[in-house]
Amino acid sequence: MFDIATFYRLLQTDWLGRRFWYFPKLDSTNRYLHDLPDERLSHGLVCLADSQLKGKGQFGRNWYSSPGENLTFTIALKPHTNTRLQLISLSVMLALRETLSATLACESAIKWPNDLLISGKKVAGLLTECRYNGQNMDRMLLGAGINVNQQAFPPELEHTATSVRQFTGGQVVDRTLLLAVLLNRLEPLIDQAENGDLELIRSINRSIQGHGKWVSLIVDGKREDTPVKILGVNEYGYMMVLTANDDVKTFTHEQVRIDTQPD
Repeated sequence: MFDIATFYRLLQTDWLGRRFWYFPKLDSTNRYLHDLPDERLSHGLVCLADSQLKGKGQFGRNWYSSPGENLTFTIALKPHTNTRLQLISLSVMLALRETLSATLACESAIKWPNDLLISGKKVAGLLTECRYNGQNMDRMLLGAGINVNQQAFPPELEHTATSVRQFTGGQVVDRTLLLAVLLNRLEPLIDQAENGDLELIRSINRSIQGHGKWVSLIVDGKREDTPVKILGVNEYGYMMVLTANDDVKTFTHEQVRIDTQPD
């Protein structure tokens, strides 16, 4: 069971997670906050469900999570700008990477744009959704799924998914501590992302799988014939690559997936 009282004792943030809603069961934390009236939604609200029945990942894929073993939650933000949304999303993966390293000596890598990998397997993913009122964005929802203590996965995920507990050799990981430390680390990173902080961008680029290497791109579902070199993300969180002709191309998360290849 997630320990809410302990969570609040461990939380050291000014605004992130200070409003925290826990549900034993919910269809989708993203959907719940998406439909919430504006007057009830505040910047930094965190909604966590121990069992999420209809969780979704990128491109509408189902997110499989064993009830009570993982962390499935949504962070609601009201950013000052809508030009750095991808950078804000990447800051969540960076915060989780740094949290796992600091608390469990667990090394991981960001798979751009929205996954975290341990030894090449997916341990966490992020679904970012925004709701607009006319031309104005009234909320940004960061829906995170972190495989914490799950040890068994469906056959179709056995070779691509992992959990933090599998890294620890079967030792149960404290989910309450993990989320509190994650939010403590994330709060300043969100502020940095909104300002396009150069050190944040450097940290993200150092953490990206395949950074500085030649990789294969899958653009709009089609694999490109010629490899490109990953240069890293720009001030908006978009991926920049170098082509064999020394041209620099920039991609948004809707356009491209990266398939790393050896140098």
